[in-house]
Amino acid sequence: MLMVSEPPDSCHVPDHVEVQPHTPQSALRRTSSDWDGAAARLIKRLHAFASGRRDSLSSSDAFAVVHLCGEKGDVRAHAIVCRLIANDDGIADWLGDAVTETLPGILIKTFDGHAARLRAAVVSPVGDPFARASALAALGYLVRARGAMTDAAMRAFLRRVRRDVLPRRESILWMTWATVAANLGYESLRPEVATLQRAGFIPGGDFGVEDFDARIGLTRSDASGLAGFAADLIAPLDDAQSALRWTDSRTAS
Repeated sequence: MLMVSEPPDSCHVPDHVEVQPHTPQSALRRTSSDWDGAAARLIKRLHAFASGRRDSLSSSDAFAVVHLCGEKGDVRAHAIVCRLIANDDGIADWLGDAVTETLPGILIKTFDGHAARLRAAVVSPVGDPFARASALAALGYLVRARGAMTDAAMRAFLRRVRRDVLPRRESILWMTWATVAANLGYESLRPEVATLQRAGFIPGGDFGVEDFDARIGLTRSDASGLAGFAADLIAPLDDAQSALRWTDSRTAS
């Protein structure tokens, strides 16, 4: 199985750090205007949450803190979010639809320059497949927008993922694999998309070779190389407030 070494977390929290009570959602939203004053405390609590201390944040608090870190582009959160993707198989229980809708944007905005963290999240055999797919989509965007990896290295990584990574069955991870390959303009991976489709890893009608070809054309028509990602709504998260309003309404119900 493909193994990727992960750099140490950039935000280590000693065991003696005291975890404070849960923060009201309205107060969390107010930290958007005073992020410098609140960030260190909230990121420590998120680190504790990712380490298994689920008394450090409620599910709705964790949702809010992750989104605020994304909105502010706080790179201290990137390693923590990648760890959650790799290790928390229940991440969708507290992120909800955000596991596919806003998680890629959070990962893009908080990127700390260590692509190995995202690669480790993608290949984790215990991570939620939807969250891992979001990590792969974010990695693809960062390769094109910020040069997070060379094209040669990214192609090699995609090939290793297709060959070695779980699950070896139908999964959102494989459809995302195909879209990322197309969004990066990697036409040489077309035969591998066809192989995934024939094996049933990508269901017919989801993203087959015809879709791949069309997306390659879209990608090549755009000077920035980001048109394919834009079509998939993959972009940095700039505004967390709509997501926070959603979790407020979910908590109230």
